[in-house]
Amino acid sequence: MILEEIFLLLTRWIHAMAAVIWVGGSLFVVLVLRTRNNSGGGNISAMSSAALDQFRGLVDSCIAVLVVTGTILFFNRITDVSTSSMYVITATVKIVISLWMIAIARRRWVGRRPTNTEPAYVLVWRRRPVAKVMGLMSGINMTILLGITVFFLSDLLAFIFEDGLTGR
Repeated sequence: MILEEIFLLLTRWIHAMAAVIWVGGSLFVVLVLRTRNNSGGGNISAMSSAALDQFRGLVDSCIAVLVVTGTILFFNRITDVSTSSMYVITATVKIVISLWMIAIARRRWVGRRPTNTEPAYVLVWRRRPVAKVMGLMSGINMTILLGITVFFLSDLLAFIFEDGLTGR
């Protein structure tokens, strides 16, 4: 193995670990913390609140790692002569979905404010079915769905690239 191959292998591994931490951590928040809080009367416990604060910092770190390593991996692949246009299109879709995930994360962390300071019309809007559907499409649930989609696209990209190398 030459140095470049070792670097790319480590970059792929770090990229994958950051993605697993983000999506897996989001699953933990939904399946464990949110379930625990919902069964306890809806109040977020001090431990859950501290865990969410630490998770926000972890997500920010994962985003930075994913952007840097993803850029390296993307340019490594598209500069290869055997890279097909299907690979570039699929990678572009993956990048767009990833940017959507980042936008959701940034909105959730930066846009937080206590509900008691919101105007009454905002509180009424949040009770409407449309607002609930929009909340599902832009919250942590959507992050998990998009993350799972990104994992699928990653496997698809590997398949497309290997298929291009073998010439089938």
